[in-house]
Amino acid sequence: MPGQQCDEYPFASTWQGAKSGGGDFSRRMINGQQNEEGGKALGRFYLYNRIIEKDKFLVWIK
Repeated sequence: MPGQQCDEYPFASTWQGAKSGGGDFSRRMINGQQNEEGGKALGRFYLYNRIIEKDKFLVWIK
């Protein structure tokens, strides 16, 4: 679909994400702009909290 992108959870940038082949994950087509903004926010989260390779962190979903 135009303007849509495939998104997955857990995040592709994690060891549990679909990219690493790490187990169960879900995926869905979502608005491309929202997907890109979410990726930027996740990148800022990693930077601000100094998350580096193989660091563990939790995600709360409201």
